[in-house]
Amino acid sequence: MFDAHAIELYLKALVETLFLVFGTGIYVLFFGLLIGFFLYATEPDGIFKNKLSTKIAHRLLATVNDIARSIPFIILLILLIPVTRILVGTMLGAKAALPALIISASPFFARVVHMALRDVSKETIEAARAMGASNLKIIQIVFKEALSSLVSGLTLTLVTLVGFMSAAAVIGAGGLAYLAYEYGKFGNNYPLMYLSIITILFIVFIIQITGDTIARKIDHR
Repeated sequence: MFDAHAIELYLKALVETLFLVFGTGIYVLFFGLLIGFFLYATEPDGIFKNKLSTKIAHRLLATVNDIARSIPFIILLILLIPVTRILVGTMLGAKAALPALIISASPFFARVVHMALRDVSKETIEAARAMGASNLKIIQIVFKEALSSLVSGLTLTLVTLVGFMSAAAVIGAGGLAYLAYEYGKFGNNYPLMYLSIITILFIVFIIQITGDTIARKIDHR
């Protein structure tokens, strides 16, 4: 039931959940944008000149990104246990889930970024080139044109992170999913379990509504 101890557990799990989703989201945003941009820029008709080294770099980066994206999260979580112990000193708790969450979600968002940048009209880029725009200016134009799609992609990624976080409950990663699993299955505290599940759904709803609203407001197409 909702005694003082249960409320304390719930609030602690809520903080851990927000830390996992938005803390991971910052890293995923950085790495995803970086990888996605280089996938786009090193394409045969990309911003960088079409050299052999560029082709090789694109192929290697795309292959590594696809492999990382295709590994199921729960398997990646297990594979990274030794690395996690080295990086954070433990394989339990919210911090222990960070490496797997970042490595799993970054390639996903990178592919979203790549596709969003590719969807920018070639005519827009060619018009900028015709007016003597530098590569830096073209990059700014491309990101501005793709901004709405990038926001939608980030929203999808954050929602996916909530799902990954739920899977991370199996290693005691903390958060609301772990609280629901632990106290629903083993503690028989069903009110606390249902409250945790409803809160997770509410977080997903808020992320989705906020992301969709921002994407619509900045979409000038």
